[in-house]
Amino acid sequence: MNSVSYIVLVVNGLWLGCAPLGAASFAARTNAIAISPPVLSALFAEAQTNNTGLQVAEKRVTASHLGIATVRRWEDPKFSFSGVVAGPRRGGLEAEGDLIYGIEQKLPLWDRPRLSRDIMAAETQTQISEAAFRAAQLRRDVTKALLRIALVHRTTSFLTNDLAWLDTMIALGEEKFRAGTGSHTELLVIQNEKSKRTDALRTEQNRLRTEQATLNRLLGRDLQAPWPPVELPELGLPVVYSPALAAYAATNEPRLKVLRQEKSQAQAVTRLTETMRLPDVSVGLQARQFSGDAGLREGMFTVSLTLPWWNAPKYRADLRRDEAKVRTADAEITDYELNVREEILRLTLMTDAAHREALLYRDEILQRTQQGMASYMVMWEANRGMLRDILDARRNYLEAQLMQDRATVEQHQAFAELAALCNLPDYFQLPRLVQQLHNGTPHHAEPSPPRSE
Repeated sequence: MNSVSYIVLVVNGLWLGCAPLGAASFAARTNAIAISPPVLSALFAEAQTNNTGLQVAEKRVTASHLGIATVRRWEDPKFSFSGVVAGPRRGGLEAEGDLIYGIEQKLPLWDRPRLSRDIMAAETQTQISEAAFRAAQLRRDVTKALLRIALVHRTTSFLTNDLAWLDTMIALGEEKFRAGTGSHTELLVIQNEKSKRTDALRTEQNRLRTEQATLNRLLGRDLQAPWPPVELPELGLPVVYSPALAAYAATNEPRLKVLRQEKSQAQAVTRLTETMRLPDVSVGLQARQFSGDAGLREGMFTVSLTLPWWNAPKYRADLRRDEAKVRTADAEITDYELNVREEILRLTLMTDAAHREALLYRDEILQRTQQGMASYMVMWEANRGMLRDILDARRNYLEAQLMQDRATVEQHQAFAELAALCNLPDYFQLPRLVQQLHNGTPHHAEPSPPRSE
């Protein structure tokens, strides 16, 4: 084969191997999924219906709500019956009676029934907040799992493309070897490189199955349910940190709402504990009857009460314990608010770092690496360069493409984390929220996709 044929093969190999795999590569697949508000909304709805963890949280809400109806205003009355057994000298039993009947009712004093209902209502609200927190986590996890699937799809596409390029290189190496201008060692090196890439492709395919199983579990599907290809989203503009954004997250973060409800529940328990040092009062009726003629001899009205002053130190200890729980909940809220504000700062900086990294690889490193690889190819074809330089440049080119996509995925995963902290339905609403906070207008949860580069 003459040098013209060599050059044709080289050009074809470069075209197959070096053409960037943009979003358009996946758009050609009619069944590819684009990550968008409608797609995420449909997946979230499916997850809310089928996810077992969320079902557990909802059942806890139902059980806690049913517990409110179990609080009794009036305790069950107590009925008593006794008889008098006399000796040979019966005395005045006929006059006083030998059968004693009694009923006693505890009075609902000190507002304890209402306070008990307040505790159950606060517990219900805590469970509702917990379920909302689980739902926000589920939305975040579904989004991140979908992004990981998109990244693995891109990686497998890169590796498949690289295998085609290596096949071209093997064919070119065989032609050079038959023409006497190449060595058998170079051919073996290319074949070894293809074997490594084939194994890497199989590893990525197994990873794809793992990521799909994770998403299927979150959605309540069969673990082996198939998934179409998922398009990698475009690089978005970074989210700029602002105190208003941090304050919004500190107000609306789902876990913080759970902690605030737990504090309200602890306060309700404290209010009930304060009444425990007061006596329990009961009223009753008692009657005496003689068994000989079944006649009623006398009746009595009774009032009884407990004497809690004996255990006053214990009741004070109970109150101090519950008050300490309220203070603990308050401190936990303060600590978690600071943590949320820190996370907002970290994630906004992450969106900026990922944005800069993706642009660096896309606009600079990839271009230079591709130019260097083309130069090495021309030199090797003319027997003036080393094959190792070509393979190293090719690996650098693939790594740069993967680093660019990983940075894009990391940015969108940071978007998903920010959306979860701000309790947004999906991360496409972040730009609108940031703009409204900047303008000082209230936020309304409506889908609005982030801007792209």
